[in-house]
Parts: sequence; structure tokens; C-alpha cells
Amino acid sequence: MTDIIRRAAAFAEVKHAGQARKDRDCSPYIGHPAEVAGLVAGFGGTPAAIAAAWLHDTVEDCPPTTLADIEASFGPHVAALVGELTDDKSLAKAMRKRLQVEHAPFKSAEAALVKICDKISNVRSLGQTPPVGWSRARRLDYVAWAEAVVAKLPAVPDAARATFRATAEGTRAGIASEG
Repeated sequence: MTDIIRRAAAFAEVKHAGQARKDRDCSPYIGHPAEVAGLVAGFGGTPAAIAAAWLHDTVEDCPPTTLADIEASFGPHVAALVGELTDDKSLAKAMRKRLQVEHAPFKSAEAALVKICDKISNVRSLGQTPPVGWSRARRLDYVAWAEAVVAKLPAVPDAARATFRATAEGTRAGIASEG
């Protein structure tokens, strides 16, 4: 593990301290960026992409963290990747989701890899540890939206696409089979 990845992991652990997923067990949130970073590494991501995977939710979900903070700690390249992955929380949720689909084709290769790994993690979680209060329809809608984002991403490794596809199909089947 390179120094930048170790520092990004430590930064994310501090920023996400005390945050929990929306699942029944309120799982520690840090498990999500850890999973995304592991997937990015497994698909051959660069150290900058792995660092960005650790950091991808910090600006969005950990105020007062800014892209300037990321740049000061990790340099302009990692900050640019995190910027590509950060939704503008001042926009309505429906608009943010629409923009993810619209902006997907314009992602750099490194940001596209982090994005598909983020979607793999989120869709997997939807099937294994669904958010409390999410109906079957809402979870199925999320899977369909994630598929729309991933379909528009440029040049990601074939193995990442195959993993996403299998994860989405498995999650959809699991949700559909619920009684």
C-alpha cells in the first residue's frame, strides 16, 4: 500500500467516524469506502484512484470537508478525481441522480473505475443489508438507476462491468424473490 493510499484511508476513517449506513444494523459507514477502494485496487486502479475511492464521499457527506482540503492533503490529481465523484448536495436528489447519468460518459478513466466500484458496493449492499424503510420498488428503482449510470461510463475494465452486471442481476433476483 502506498503512502497516499494509507493517508487517504486514515483521512476517510477520521471523516466518517461515527457515521453509519442506513441498514438495520447501522453498520459503520467506513466499510463502504473500504469496499470501494478494495474493488478499485482489485480491478487494477492506480494509487490515485484507490485514494479517491477512500475519499469519494468525504466532501459530499462530511462537512466541512472541501475539495480544497482534499487538494491540500492529497494533491490536485486526487482532488480532481474526488471532484468528478462528488454530487452537488445543494441540488434536489432527483436532479443529482439525473446528473450522474448525464455526466457518466465524461468521467476520466480513473473516476469511471471508482464510480462503477461505488455502484457495485451500493447495489450489493441493497441486496445483502438493505436500508431500513426502503420498499422493494424503491430498491429495484435504485438498481435500474445504477445500471443507467454504469451503462454510460467510458472505458472501465471488462471485469468491473461483469462484476457490476452480476451484482445487479443477483440483487434484482433477491429482491424479486422476497415474500
